[in-house]
Amino acid sequence: MFVILAREIVKKDGIEGLEKEIQFRNITGINTALTRKELNIACEKIKNMTLDTMMVIAVATLHDEFGFAGKRCKRFIDRMNLKAECLVDDMATWDEYTKMIKDEIGIEMTIRRND
Repeated sequence: MFVILAREIVKKDGIEGLEKEIQFRNITGINTALTRKELNIACEKIKNMTLDTMMVIAVATLHDEFGFAGKRCKRFIDRMNLKAECLVDDMATWDEYTKMIKDEIGIEMTIRRND
């Protein structure tokens, strides 16, 4: 299966493309029959779904537990989307956000890694 994948990569991107693919897999430890491009597309879908589901949980909690109505929930959604965009655009990092939360409101948060 991986031989077929390697052949397809060489056809599309040449030997340099295959070398980049091998380097990517060695760095990330990802063992899959998907090309890096296909994997990026799949990961993007997973990230978007994760953000969407967490947004739904957060808004439901703000409304049910704290009485936020539509206007305040919309403000929250807009701000959360802005902070997510800052992460995507490398204007902020998860470490910066978790440090700010700890320093400013005393809550220590960690992000579980899949190392």
